[in-house]
Amino acid sequence: KVGRYKIDQGATTIDIHNLLVSGKQLLVRVTIPDGWTLKQMSDRFATEKVVSKAAFLDATKSPALLKKLDIPAESAEGFLYPDTYYFPENYPADKVLATMTSNFYHHLAEIYPDFKKLTPKELLDKVTLASIVEREYRVADEAPIIASVFYNRLNENMRLESCATVSYVLTDINGLPHQTRLYDKDLWVPSAYNTYRHRGLPPGPISAPGQTALHSVFYPAETDYLYFVLKNPATGRHFFSKTFAAHLM
Repeated sequence: KVGRYKIDQGATTIDIHNLLVSGKQLLVRVTIPDGWTLKQMSDRFATEKVVSKAAFLDATKSPALLKKLDIPAESAEGFLYPDTYYFPENYPADKVLATMTSNFYHHLAEIYPDFKKLTPKELLDKVTLASIVEREYRVADEAPIIASVFYNRLNENMRLESCATVSYVLTDINGLPHQTRLYDKDLWVPSAYNTYRHRGLPPGPISAPGQTALHSVFYPAETDYLYFVLKNPATGRHFFSKTFAAHLM
């Protein structure tokens, strides 16, 4: 069988024959961290020679493949579970997506067993919000609180004003270098994904949410907070508040 194999020193002709017939190829270990975007994944897969960037990104936007994989969105963003995978080199893009999507739904079923009762829009909304929480929280125990803030803002018809959505627009949509700091002018960059300009959720996810972020949107904390701000970069802790005046203190 065609593929990449590891042949041990001293292997006999019969050993080599049996190895090639068995199809036990040498696999590439690829780790996708929580919060990565499709573009970041495509870079990693291309570097590891699993699949080219173009083939991977094309597959993530294929209507036929998205339908086959039960992804209720216009791209696979957010539905490819961040994890460590083992793939052969030059693996078909659709099979890479199938493996990662299957893993996503496996973990989602563990978190929320009744997820199949959700409508496609309800599922997309949950994953979209989880993708924002993923890029906002730094300490796991604050993720459900951050999720509650966003739910409260949605219920009050307030803009989410998530800096993570602005970063996504700048880097993954507009193709600019990663920003270590956002400026006031950045907050108004035109895009439906910019939650400083538009109320409600963006059109789709902005990253691959992991277990913590997904769990937080299905089981958010019960709070009346409407604001949060990073107070201690060293610890990743945020300050949460009910009023804008307290938020500014």
